[in-house]
Amino acid sequence: MNAEDMERGKPVIQHIVLLKWKPGTTDEQVLEAFGRARDMPNEIPGLRRLTIGRNRGPADHGFTHAISVQLSDEQALERYLAHPARARFHAHLEAIEDQRIEVDVPVDMSLAPDPGRNWEWGASVGMGLPLEDDL
Repeated sequence: MNAEDMERGKPVIQHIVLLKWKPGTTDEQVLEAFGRARDMPNEIPGLRRLTIGRNRGPADHGFTHAISVQLSDEQALERYLAHPARARFHAHLEAIEDQRIEVDVPVDMSLAPDPGRNWEWGASVGMGLPLEDDL
């Protein structure tokens, strides 16, 4: 990611959390815990976006919800992980979670639709020229 992308607010790193709840956890408990994240984007410098969602596919693995935290840089990740607001949020999740998977993923490459190409997905980084029709 270049400096221009950083200035435009594109995240440099994502903190992704997958959650599996304790047996008997209700939707109301999950919603109440997630509500505790409401003010974190305003409290934690460098936190660009916090997204919470429910898995829409088969969940044989048991992980039903995900949190994606988009951060401006590595220092923002460090601030986020150490911030008291995150610790308070984490405590509410811990009370009802059975398992959690956390990964910190830098945005090394990003793919997006490109209407100028004759194939469905264009590449924004390092993928070269579009494919020729006659190949």
